[in-house]
Amino acid sequence: MLRVLLRSIAVALVLVAISAGDAFAAAVSFPELSDPVPGKTAITYADLVRLVVPSAVGGALPLDDQAPRRVRHIEDGYDITLGSDDFRGFAAVSVRSGELDRVALLLDLGEPEYAIGSAVLALFDVSGAPALLDAVDVAFDRHTSFADPARISVGEANDLLVVLSTHHNAGQSYAIATPILVLDDRFEAVDTIFMLGERSCAYERTQSLSVRQGPGEPFADIIATVADAVVEASYFECGEATFPAPQSRMITVTYRWDGATRRYLPDSDAFDRLASENEERL
Repeated sequence: MLRVLLRSIAVALVLVAISAGDAFAAAVSFPELSDPVPGKTAITYADLVRLVVPSAVGGALPLDDQAPRRVRHIEDGYDITLGSDDFRGFAAVSVRSGELDRVALLLDLGEPEYAIGSAVLALFDVSGAPALLDAVDVAFDRHTSFADPARISVGEANDLLVVLSTHHNAGQSYAIATPILVLDDRFEAVDTIFMLGERSCAYERTQSLSVRQGPGEPFADIIATVADAVVEASYFECGEATFPAPQSRMITVTYRWDGATRRYLPDSDAFDRLASENEERL
């Protein structure tokens, strides 16, 4: 699995980008704990964070006993033990689940130097007293954040979130993008997309992902494309070393809603084959 594969890999400068061409894409905000949730003057972000990691906001409330002690990982479902000693902050984005307005928070719970970090994606109902609906660990590498933009509409009632995990060292960059459907107040991973960038004395290789909404009802197609490019560069003297020739290709997978399984299914294994190719270059 990708999460296991990257546990011991050091990564180079990040050459991977992500974008979305969708009119419903939403920006991520980085509020303070004391800030009120938009449209809810009586609810602060501290009230939401407390439902996941109570000690991160200090104090003890009756609701603290309801906070989860373990959450499942978005890829394999294995339970992850929550800790809050390394709580570093959070990002927020509004999201829809079955036409209902929700709030999603991505909580940074630490980035260890040589291992996978901990990042919990949590979904909240703030229509009344704040309630935690779902929480999953979405970390695949040291650094995890929302992609930009983070939210893409997949129909009139539901949204897709995209999360990106990366880390780097000298020479290569690794990133895993995870499109996550918000359905029935629960997070469901659509796929994991592994990208690898390289920089050498004479060339640079980038793999960038774009995600957009396609046709289809009630759930629109999700069209994801990785642009894989090798370009010449002159960073320093290479001697007699040989390098790949310049090239450019587009790798596209369309995910279509399957009513029988109530899941998005890919129309090809192109991203699996890309991951295998990338693993050979590690």
